[in-house]
Amino acid sequence: MSLELDHATMQRLGRQVADHVARHLAGLREQRVVKTLSRREAEPLIYTPPPREGADFDALMAFLETRVFPHHTPEPHPGFLAYVQSCATFPAVMGDWLAAGYNFFGGAWAVASGPAMLEVTVLEWFRQWIGMPEGTGGLLTSGGSTANLMALVAARHAVVGDDASRIPRLSVYTSNQMHSSVVRAAWIAGIPRANLRILPVDDSFRMRLPALEQAIHADRAAGFLPVAVVGSAGTTNTGATDPLPEIASLCREHGIWFHVDAAYGGFAALCPRGKAELEGIGLADSVTLDPHKWLYVPFECGSLLAREPRRLLDAFHILPDYLRDLGGSGGEVNFADYGEQLSREARAIKVWTGVSYYGTERLAEEIGASIGRAELAERLVRATPGLEVLAPARLAIFCFRAHPARLDEPAALDALNQRVLERVNADGHFFISTTRIRGALALRICACGWRTTDADIERLVGEVRQAAEN
Repeated sequence: MSLELDHATMQRLGRQVADHVARHLAGLREQRVVKTLSRREAEPLIYTPPPREGADFDALMAFLETRVFPHHTPEPHPGFLAYVQSCATFPAVMGDWLAAGYNFFGGAWAVASGPAMLEVTVLEWFRQWIGMPEGTGGLLTSGGSTANLMALVAARHAVVGDDASRIPRLSVYTSNQMHSSVVRAAWIAGIPRANLRILPVDDSFRMRLPALEQAIHADRAAGFLPVAVVGSAGTTNTGATDPLPEIASLCREHGIWFHVDAAYGGFAALCPRGKAELEGIGLADSVTLDPHKWLYVPFECGSLLAREPRRLLDAFHILPDYLRDLGGSGGEVNFADYGEQLSREARAIKVWTGVSYYGTERLAEEIGASIGRAELAERLVRATPGLEVLAPARLAIFCFRAHPARLDEPAALDALNQRVLERVNADGHFFISTTRIRGALALRICACGWRTTDADIERLVGEVRQAAEN
């Protein structure tokens, strides 16, 4: 029996899926934002042995609709404020489906030159938006974690090449506000854990330049090889951006690779306020950006830009005999040569579709509006007795807590805010998270989703106040 389906059947199944997704997205606001199961509950509901015989597609959809899809926390929900949100536009989703339907092989130009040129195109857009020089190149990745890893591998290779004996003396510098993927990337790249220098931040949660310079001098004196400084452009905790121009200058002075993790904040450069916040990002040697965050593209889609893309090629290029027919001589780009993946999807199609459908001016308006929503939350908190700002709104991230009068004991305040979190999330309208700000438990929101409104923010602050009082 052939696996081929006729045209009419494929149309019917495709429309069934498209209609289901459209109904889901159109009805997000009426759904609870937190819907989950324990493993004990999920296993009898969902697990089945592998089927020996096929099943009707209607039955498969019914299984998914009743047993699988109801049990998740929908990131595109307007009340999803807990983490950096992936709030994809529907045109970007369509681009993802097109890429999956054609099933392009994104690793080699020769077998998918059209999609490859589209990837070159969107990467050039990114370069222009953040102000890196002409000649910058890179690739789309599965996410920021992979991009950070590839940047550190390339930086390591630039320092020691294939001389593994020198790796134990390499050191990497970042702040105590960096994303956890930076730590993991350094470990995977072979940097000894003891050689990762976690530096203090200032009152605005930005890396301290004197501490960075002192650490570099101390390492050089002790025989270490500084390999990279990793700055942040929009930290996950507070939205802070490190002093990028000053770090870039210091790195040039010392001959150290400067990588910027802008996975969250980088695309804020599309709007004037974000561009000012990210001043100096274009001075980096490499930059991580995540379209599946603030460019409204569905998972998975990150990217890495390198000022000298040859550095990526030097670190990752391998040419086995079975790939020799895929070479080119006219400036073609085999993206598999610039990262760790050979088999890779054509991620550029969803980026291109989403951006092209709306245009950069419309996307910039949404980014600016989300920055404003976090600032609205800050104003409301400052005006509400019993609530306290712990970190001012920055790039759509805001940290605060309940702090009633005459309650100052740290453990009691932490316990109160944990209860507030649980009460707010249990109500089903919102999903918020906690973090630690200078040791204190903070309620944290990230208002980067375009479905969230000012009215949602006003309601959230009211629910927090009510939860703290009851």
